[in-house]
Parts: sequence; structure tokens; C-alpha cells
Amino acid sequence: MPHDALRNSGLVRALADLLADLSDLVHKELRLARAELTEKVSAKLQASVWVIAASVLGFIAILLIVQGLVFAISSYGFALHWACLMVAAIVAALGAALFYHGRSLADEELLPTRTIRQVTRDIETAKEQLT
Repeated sequence: MPHDALRNSGLVRALADLLADLSDLVHKELRLARAELTEKVSAKLQASVWVIAASVLGFIAILLIVQGLVFAISSYGFALHWACLMVAAIVAALGAALFYHGRSLADEELLPTRTIRQVTRDIETAKEQLT
């Protein structure tokens, strides 16, 4: 009889409900983290494809522009090899500047920050309810 009274008490039922809700919450948070991570990886992959396509077209355009600049400089009386070296130095400096700018833009983290924040809040709420 004492076992039945303990088993049917409100505290045991509340604790069982709390554990079931906590388990459900953890599963939902894991699904949210997976969805958020998938979304971020997908966005990074799509951005990479567009950057690669733009880079190929940009590279072709830059080659044509550089060739035109070399011929323009050599038409002013410079030797062709000196014109090539001057244009190469300018292109190298521009390439370095673009590289460092692109690297500064790629610093976004892949961690699911919203999910981590939400899980932290959930843990705090569960601790408050237990005390």
C-alpha cells in the first residue's frame, strides 16, 4: 500500500512529467540545432558557388584588361617587358588587398548560436522549476 500511495503522489507524477518534458525539449533543441547548422552550411555552400563563378569570369576579364594595359603602356614608348612588370606589380598589390578584404568577410562562425542561447535558457528555466 505505501508503494501505491508513493507511486500515485503528485510529486512523483510531476517529476515524471518534468523528465518527459525535458527529454522532449532536448530532442526539439537537437532538431533545431541540426536545422540551423544545415541552413548555415547551405548558405555558405551557395555563396561559395557564386564566388567561384564570379572569380572565373573576373579572372578572364582581368586578363583582358591587363593585356590592354600592357599594350597601352608600351604604346607610350616603354619596352614591352617593362610595361608587363609595371602592370604585374599593380595587379599583385590589388590582388593582395582583395584577398585580405575577402578573408575579413569570411569570419562568421558556423556554430548554431541561437540554439545554444535557447538551450542555455531552457537549462536555467529547468533549474528554476526544480528549486
